Amino acid sequence: MVTVAKLNAQRKASGLPLVRYEIRKLSEEDLIDLREAYKALYDISEAAEGDSRGYWALARGHGYDQALCHNDNRIFLTWHRAYVYAFEKALSEAFKTVRDDEQLELTLPYWDWTIFDPANDADNGIPNVINEDNYTDRYGSTQPNPLKRAKSLYRIRSLSLSGEDEYTTRYPSQFRAQITELADDVSGYMGIDEYMTFNNDFDRGAHGLVHVFVGGGDPSSPLPNNAGDMSRVVSAAFDPIFWLHHCMVDKVFYDWQAMHPSANVPEHVRSAVIYDSFTGNDVLDAETNLRYVYSSEAPIALSPEPIEEQEEEGEVATVEIPALAMESPVRSAKLDFHQLKPPIENYILRVYIDNPQADARTPRTDPSFAGQLVLFGHGECYGGPGHCNPNIQGRGKYDLRRKHPLRNKSTRYSINITKALNYVRQNGSSPHTVRLIAINGNGEQAPVRNLRFTNFSIVID
Repeated sequence: MVTVAKLNAQRKASGLPLVRYEIRKLSEEDLIDLREAYKALYDISEAAEGDSRGYWALARGHGYDQALCHNDNRIFLTWHRAYVYAFEKALSEAFKTVRDDEQLELTLPYWDWTIFDPANDADNGIPNVINEDNYTDRYGSTQPNPLKRAKSLYRIRSLSLSGEDEYTTRYPSQFRAQITELADDVSGYMGIDEYMTFNNDFDRGAHGLVHVFVGGGDPSSPLPNNAGDMSRVVSAAFDPIFWLHHCMVDKVFYDWQAMHPSANVPEHVRSAVIYDSFTGNDVLDAETNLRYVYSSEAPIALSPEPIEEQEEEGEVATVEIPALAMESPVRSAKLDFHQLKPPIENYILRVYIDNPQADARTPRTDPSFAGQLVLFGHGECYGGPGHCNPNIQGRGKYDLRRKHPLRNKSTRYSINITKALNYVRQNGSSPHTVRLIAINGNGEQAPVRNLRFTNFSIVID
């Protein structure tokens, strides 16, 4: 199985944006990875309170003793995008260190608080993976759940609390009743076409509602006004659920941008310096500048082996992908190839969904046709020795010339399969198969292995 951390490492090596997934769609192995990563951040802060790589150093930036978050409500969306991005990178680095594996790239999942899933959520409306006190680690031992609570520097230093009172708490008894309203609010935001109206309504609407009702309050709370940590700016970011909530906030922002690509962003928002010395301009294009996208479906990737296994059959590669849980047509579905090297000869690579009989003769008018990639042949290398050798891309720190472009690692080869995927979904086919057909310049079917790529993944939203 390809985990999120392994899949994203493959995508990173291919120059593709990383993918953030909904937390309920993650496998048990992915959830273990996420919990270990959170704990690794906690351990850094426990070992050295001021270590900038640790959890406390990040959490205190929201309002505890740095008060960086709320000095300008006009930059609510961009500031928090940079903040979550910084947390995600620290999370991934801590995970690589604790696993002693640089070939991993963890992304932060988002918690979709517009839905209630009885199969995966607690009665209070919070997903079980975030709500449960304990979990079983990869060695089979029971451990405290790092997504349930964390030690708070605010509680320890400002309130002088100790023991169990050092840990964040939630009192979400009224949260579940808000989910329908949250879904309605987000749907309404998508109809707003003016940036500042969207920013302000979201900030003071659904975003705040989650904070207030997840944090809640209880007479047993040692915080001022008997509050839960999420319901106070000064303490919110110490609760591990904060980051999953704000990843969802960013996804709503991301989706709104996709629906309103021409919306005018005020100059103040663009030029203002936000978290970690970014400016608004640096973070507005998440896919291009920050190199991440969102997926509403579980990780879907082809391991490199199946194509090799089908070499003797020679002609096609058919890959099964998981059943999709979409309740409405998808907005976007892209099939991304990893490290596809430009071929010497001309090729057309066609994709069919749920059609095991598809071959080079199957017309593009067939409903199963999902799209194609036309690869204009590179031809034989016309340069001197080493011209097409990707190893020459390396440059030392004393050589500031532009690096070799490495097209097979930095060029995005992608097929939009949205229309076909929606069609087969409506016809009830499940699970789905993706069938790849390679056609050479003479119109003849050719082995897919002739098109050299290491993997492909599918991102659905």
